Amino acid sequence: MDVISLALIGNNSFKGIYLSDEGRTENDTVNDCFHTTYNVNTPVIVFIDLSLAVVAVLGNSLVLVVVYRFRWLRTITNMFVVSLAAADLLVGINVPFYVLFYFDLPLVCNKYSCLFRYWFAIYASGCSMLCLVGVAVDRYVAILHPLSYHRIMKSRCVSAYIAVVWVYMGIISSLPLLGIGETFDSTKECDLYYLHSSTYALTVVAFHVLLTLIITTVLHCIIFREAWKQSRAMAAIEVNSRVRQDARTTITMAMVLGACLLGFLPYLIIISLPYMDDTCQEVLGFLKRYFVCLYFGKSAVNPIIYGWKNRDFRDAFKKLLCSKKSAVSLPR
Repeated sequence: MDVISLALIGNNSFKGIYLSDEGRTENDTVNDCFHTTYNVNTPVIVFIDLSLAVVAVLGNSLVLVVVYRFRWLRTITNMFVVSLAAADLLVGINVPFYVLFYFDLPLVCNKYSCLFRYWFAIYASGCSMLCLVGVAVDRYVAILHPLSYHRIMKSRCVSAYIAVVWVYMGIISSLPLLGIGETFDSTKECDLYYLHSSTYALTVVAFHVLLTLIITTVLHCIIFREAWKQSRAMAAIEVNSRVRQDARTTITMAMVLGACLLGFLPYLIIISLPYMDDTCQEVLGFLKRYFVCLYFGKSAVNPIIYGWKNRDFRDAFKKLLCSKKSAVSLPR
């Protein structure tokens, strides 16, 4: 009887040890953290991203400063430019935080740090794209309905549109922070594919971007077709300064749209493909880092376009920078 009792006690003890080991293993699996694998290309990518971030922060800050300092830049079109610069500035500020996830750090496995990584990108990109729609509408009215421009494009209406854009995208981009469309898993890489559900990533993010790209592209095609007709009709007569200014502004903003397309479309494609075919996720993850450089580059190149193609911004940049140099050189 004693032997049997000891045997039963022993079996129960071993069973308890087994269950506790099994429970520990399950907990360890749940609490396991994804470890980023070092890549020889990582330092190069990080250097490129940080360089673009410096240009984006300095360039877009300069745009905001000159519009604030010089009254002649406070036009309806430049209200959209200021909003674009603010969104691009937000992208540049986010870059150092974004590239930290390329390294094996504790924040890689933190749910909210991972969510904030993409919250910045979605918020800033959405605001940029919707502001580009506003720019396209502004140029459409200026070229096709010049006599009605000041009646249709009022600063109060434009300000309201920009405010709605920033609030609307703030709500849309914050949904994952509230648990809507969020599929975070600490054992997976902090990547959009693992972080957001396909419904949120494709329906909310990709749909908004594609819709705005289609609208802006169609409007600019109509604008340039009409501008071409006007240029041919007025080839034999002198064109007034306002028409020339509208044409130059339209070309500048079309270049901004082109830079946005070149920088954002590859990134949009690369983040959408894994939802259609997850077998090539590793290859797409490798290419994605290079396409992210293009995405950051679009935020850095816009101030360069303004300084190159827009005479008002070019003169304002020179006046601001030259006045600062003169102030530094003055003896104290």
